[in-house]
Amino acid sequence: MHSKNLNREELGVKIHWEPGTSLSYTTPANRKRWLFDRLLLGSDLPFILGYFSEIVKSRKLSLDGKYDDPTWTVSSGVIFDLVEKCGGKFQVENMENLISPQGPVVFAGNHMSVLETFVLPHFIVPFRPVTFVVKESLVKGKLFGPVMRSRNPIAVGRTNPREDLVKVLEEGTKILKGGTSIVVFPQSTRTTTFAPSEFNSIAVKLASRAGVPVVPMALRTDFWENGKIFKDIASLHRKNEIHMKFGTPLPPEMDARKKQETLLEFVLANLKAWKVPILDQPKIE
Repeated sequence: MHSKNLNREELGVKIHWEPGTSLSYTTPANRKRWLFDRLLLGSDLPFILGYFSEIVKSRKLSLDGKYDDPTWTVSSGVIFDLVEKCGGKFQVENMENLISPQGPVVFAGNHMSVLETFVLPHFIVPFRPVTFVVKESLVKGKLFGPVMRSRNPIAVGRTNPREDLVKVLEEGTKILKGGTSIVVFPQSTRTTTFAPSEFNSIAVKLASRAGVPVVPMALRTDFWENGKIFKDIASLHRKNEIHMKFGTPLPPEMDARKKQETLLEFVLANLKAWKVPILDQPKIE
């Protein structure tokens, strides 16, 4: 397989992809940090101001009914650039697996921080419509709510796992049958460690029911750690590199148990390689 390292201008747009070519992106070594960020000597303030500026702008566009997929892609790119300008270094691998599947898919992986929620659309939306499974409180919030609702997500309460499962399977199947892909994080919450026993099979069950592939994702995004007071407000750890890797799509005809094992093994192997703390042993449902 040939390899191609994409430049920044090739992200967030629909590029031509030759089958047999592996695509990646690495933050250039000469990427300059934002002067404002350097002047404040490692403070999170420049990032937080840039972040909230984009959120407020996106909220207004959402309330005006103007936050469509192209706008979402651009907004996601603004956050991506903000991360890099504040010292974030990305290593994104096997991006061809975002492009190659025909039709809708379920993207499934670990959930480490809010960074992936903001950045993944920049990579995915140019090639396929997508939405997320999110916690209900995000959809109802005054600040984030209008933006989240404009993306037509599946909102779950996370207090009754059975109700959440039924909702994801029923609404998710309709969304997938309508041609839109779904990002699922099969964990109860964001965490900078990984507990395989808490990585459930909801993504595989949804994909099997809808008859679509699963695209595995492994994510190390603790550059943007959960805030100590407000979880969605950034606490930056500039020494932590950002890793994202996308696995070979798992076909609908694959046995569901084998599919869950393969998905979990992919996530676990990459997180171990990136030195993410693993808390327990895998448990396959």
